[in-house]
Amino acid sequence: MFFLEKIRHNVFWLIDSLKGGNIKSHYDDIKFILENFDSDASLKKRNQHLNHLLNHAIETVPFYKNYKDYNSIADFPVVDKLLLRNSLDDFISINFIDKQGFEVSTSGSTGTPFVIYQNENKKNRNTADTIFFSEKAGYKIGYKLFYIRAWSKVISKSKLATFLQNIKMINVKDLNPNTISKMIKILEKGNSTNAFIGYPSAFKEICKHLDTINSKPLKAKVSSMIANAEPLGDPLKKSIKKYFGFDILSRYSNMENGILSQQVIDGGDVFHINWASYFIEILDLKEDKPAKYGTLGRVVVTDLFNYNMPLIRYDTGDLAVIEVKHNTFNKAPAFSKVEGRRMDAIYSVDGRIMTTVVYELEYFPELKQFQLIQENENTYIVKINLDGVFNKEQKMINLLKSFLGEEAIIYVEYVDEIPELSSGKRKLTLNKFRK
Repeated sequence: MFFLEKIRHNVFWLIDSLKGGNIKSHYDDIKFILENFDSDASLKKRNQHLNHLLNHAIETVPFYKNYKDYNSIADFPVVDKLLLRNSLDDFISINFIDKQGFEVSTSGSTGTPFVIYQNENKKNRNTADTIFFSEKAGYKIGYKLFYIRAWSKVISKSKLATFLQNIKMINVKDLNPNTISKMIKILEKGNSTNAFIGYPSAFKEICKHLDTINSKPLKAKVSSMIANAEPLGDPLKKSIKKYFGFDILSRYSNMENGILSQQVIDGGDVFHINWASYFIEILDLKEDKPAKYGTLGRVVVTDLFNYNMPLIRYDTGDLAVIEVKHNTFNKAPAFSKVEGRRMDAIYSVDGRIMTTVVYELEYFPELKQFQLIQENENTYIVKINLDGVFNKEQKMINLLKSFLGEEAIIYVEYVDEIPELSSGKRKLTLNKFRK
């Protein structure tokens, strides 16, 4: 670390220490639990966190008052956004009704606002989670962090905070050739150790710009690159490696909880689950029973540290595959795949979920943007945005049919833009048939 980076690093922990050292305490707990996962001490800590949360919920949360005789977490019901949105007051702990909590709001891909409340200890836990998993991706507090997302007045950091934390906020809505060129100049002229976090679609825009100008590999020290909110495709990974000399990693998180899992340096494609802060289940697609290891299922999360509004067995709406044979850094069960939202999943003509088919479109570099829509059981629309003429339409259709089925009816629609969500992300898939 350079001198100024070390100062920023030390100042952060000094401020935490002066405030009571809560973040450091959480960080130490997370590090011990995850790095000693198969030890009795780690198991004891995880069970204590779970039992404390469940007992707090049945004693103080109206929705859970009738579950006092539970034997295990399986005795609690699975809840989802719709239930939480319609019965918000029933999920607020009476211990926090008169206390100021932290409001977290997300519309996600539904467009309907969804609000939950978190207590201060939960916010500190999230900060500690971020520090731990960022370190596993090569980042340390004090490095220059290019943070690419949809920034708003509510979540934007102050000038003092961005200076102390060395963060360069880049609004994904303003990502254009001029913005990218300025970012590249900062990268190549500075002496800082650089890190990135952002949407894969944003990294794709950066790489396409570098392609356009026939750029050589960048002369910059990059220690960490994390893609979140959207899965990564192989073509993008190769482009990132070409220009930045780094194997980009993927993080799976959500607004209502925090970091649920992440890939780490030298950890392959495995998503290391955050067992320190969450109890995570993968349930069958149709029933509230465990899915078999190695099969696609629903991601159901119990947040161990949100005491303001306990989320127990919360169905995130996402899909994943959990495995136990992967060589993770802590020998813990991990995700071998993390897919998008179930409501947006594309199905083949014979009814199979095709979670990765849309990423085949990345092999057509002429496409600036694309979106795959399922209209009914066997009819699909591919919306594409590109400059110039596309001469590979039939090749693209044939490729999609090899996944969706030869009986698939595929229409191609040329558009000027794929609409953004309020979050700044774009839906790669949309299912109008299986809602």
